[in-house]
Amino acid sequence: MNQHSTIHAPLTDVRIFAMETDVTDLRPLIERLLPDQGCIEVQRDVPHKEHAWHHHDTDETLVILDGAVRFYWDGGERICTPGSVISLPAGVRHGSVALEDGATYFIAFHNANLTHHV
Repeated sequence: MNQHSTIHAPLTDVRIFAMETDVTDLRPLIERLLPDQGCIEVQRDVPHKEHAWHHHDTDETLVILDGAVRFYWDGGERICTPGSVISLPAGVRHGSVALEDGATYFIAFHNANLTHHV
């Protein structure tokens, strides 16, 4: 069963889904994240690496594969672990810090709508 929480930011929604995603078989997840044309990014952050306050001009979908990050935005913060999906609308000011073991995650540069991906 998927659990999710919706956090309302001014004029936009940041959604973080705690999902039961099998990150050992990545092919189905990659296929869901890929746009019709283009790519996704694999990001690795060393322990305590911070991406300070910033925003993007496009929607993003992030999926935590390994480790953990503290994701923060104007409306709050949340610890995200493997299987967590972050749906981040364009223009939302946010940042993140990798925790003790660092983190590895996918970034898709669109709203991948993974709310039903298990």
